[in-house]
Amino acid sequence: MDGIFNSFKNLIESYGALWLIGQGFGIIAIVLGFLSYQVKTKSKLLFLQGAVALAFIIHYLLIGAYTGMAMNALNILRNLLYDRRTKKGSTGKALPIIFVIVQAVMCLFTWDGWYSIFILAGICINTYCMSLSDPQKVRKSILVTSPLVLVYDLFARSIGGTVYESVALCSAIIGILRMRKKENAR
Repeated sequence: MDGIFNSFKNLIESYGALWLIGQGFGIIAIVLGFLSYQVKTKSKLLFLQGAVALAFIIHYLLIGAYTGMAMNALNILRNLLYDRRTKKGSTGKALPIIFVIVQAVMCLFTWDGWYSIFILAGICINTYCMSLSDPQKVRKSILVTSPLVLVYDLFARSIGGTVYESVALCSAIIGILRMRKKENAR
């Protein structure tokens, strides 16, 4: 037990208590993210992804990864507007384009280093894919976007983000296979 306590104490001394609390919010995001890829409707997917983004805003803020924080803040607004747009039956292309531009500008203002380009690319691709009306295509997009965000997370020392993106890949694959199995059973 002393070994675990000493390891925890060393982490606090090395990174600080806020960094560790931030990693805890990353764990909350992992759980919410796994659930989000198991839902059947776009509305539920967008809601849960908003909750994931909120947990990651706090996570990235506390670990000092400001580009990740900004991208997730924009994702909450994006998901709310996409959900509203979906309920109205609109599928215009202006909103995704506007969000990609705003995301690029926010990335410049919160630049954490060269690795910020990876989260920007992943989030921009995700923004386009989330604008599609097919949840299965959104799940498939995770196969491209998660590895990009994973690179950012590794360099930002985001344990929660690194695990989340790895779990998101697995969860998206499970969701794709599960939905495909249901479709084939019909």
